Amino acid sequence: MEKMERRIFIQKVNNLPTLPTIIQKIIEITESPNGNASTLGKVLSKDPSISSIILRLVNSAFYGKVRNISSINHATVILGFAMVKTIAMGVSVFQSNSGTSSFDRQRFWIHSLGVASLAKTLSKKVNMPKHIDSDTVFLSGLLHDLGKVIFDNYFNEEYTEVVALVKKENVWIGEAERRVLGMDHAEAGYHLARKWQFPGPVVEAIQFHHNITGATEQNRLLCAVIQAADYGCRKIQLGSGGDMAEIERDPIAVANYGMTDELLEPALEELDQHRGDFEAFVTG
Repeated sequence: MEKMERRIFIQKVNNLPTLPTIIQKIIEITESPNGNASTLGKVLSKDPSISSIILRLVNSAFYGKVRNISSINHATVILGFAMVKTIAMGVSVFQSNSGTSSFDRQRFWIHSLGVASLAKTLSKKVNMPKHIDSDTVFLSGLLHDLGKVIFDNYFNEEYTEVVALVKKENVWIGEAERRVLGMDHAEAGYHLARKWQFPGPVVEAIQFHHNITGATEQNRLLCAVIQAADYGCRKIQLGSGGDMAEIERDPIAVANYGMTDELLEPALEELDQHRGDFEAFVTG
């Protein structure tokens, strides 16, 4: 994209609808001191896709142990408001496609969940800043590739060309995006995340998970964790981020932020053992 085209892209993103009303209501309830499981459950029950995934999550080995919970109210109590909000936002993003997708959305969902889960595990092994809790880490991992969804939904013809270029030349998808669209998914995701008023750390994780030093100092460790988790899931080919190319380890993430093999490999081995749980969760 030339400079004018970039402005047109940003204008188009700015003209996209705000978060769906039901998601706004979920956020309002989960962030209110007066919010409760009963009120939240009533709202969730109005959206079968979100409530179904929340029930699958709480009953899955993916989340911890297999249960047999059928009440959405009970599920919200077990998962907690923050996780319910995170999953609802994720479902809203990943199910937003109404046409033909340029890539396999199920495998993309698996990859995103894998990055979220691995990032959460890694974050518990390092000294995360106090303003970044485990749910923020999970949401950052889940939505780190938000820009790919935006490209696919609203620039589908061009993104089909991106995916074709990836397959033809076996290049990293970010490089193909820049060649075809003039910007990569990290920048595209940043614009929508800012419009939707995501928390600052999540916005930076989306924007800088391939460029840690671009983030503010207080959020660089989060970006390093997301980058390491993305690398790890690509290494074991858990789902697909839209291409099969392995991204390079960020030497700054390793040297300055502790994302070493000693930290990553045990967590990656454990994640790989639960591959079937991720696939079962997504396919239902």
